[in-house]
Amino acid sequence: MSAPPRALSQQASRSAADRAPRWAPAVTLPLAVIGLALSVYLTYVHYVEPRALSCPDTGAINCTKVTTSPQSMLFGFLPVALAGSLYFVAMVALTLPAAWRAQRPVVGHLRLAGAVAGIGMVCYLVYVEAVQVHALCLYCTGVHVVTFLLFVAVLSAWVFRPVQDLDSANLRR
Repeated sequence: MSAPPRALSQQASRSAADRAPRWAPAVTLPLAVIGLALSVYLTYVHYVEPRALSCPDTGAINCTKVTTSPQSMLFGFLPVALAGSLYFVAMVALTLPAAWRAQRPVVGHLRLAGAVAGIGMVCYLVYVEAVQVHALCLYCTGVHVVTFLLFVAVLSAWVFRPVQDLDSANLRR
């Protein structure tokens, strides 16, 4: 015997809400917004005046050296800071509460892929700062920390998402 259509729609909406832990939007959205703010600031400084960063510009901590190095451009034309801003715009969209409630699995897959891509880029950029440029940027490090925390939160939400009960899984067949 099959359930009435109203029961099926209620169960479908309940299973959509069960796709992520309740804490996920409250943790991931602020992280994505903070990352966006830092990246937009770095993009602004890149285009206006790289020396305007309120960061030491001598020794191992040298934001100007990092943000003006040849490695601060991707493919020779795209500032890393602008790429970061675009990344965080996408991650803000993917971490909105509505995105966490989305019934299409592709949204969750894109969010997870974005977090993985972000941490991959962070690993590359930390290598560039430490090995090639021989300087660290405090603002960039802030973006790296936020990206790492966002990765951990998205991955945790993915791994620890509530498991649907067998009855609702059988109803979808």
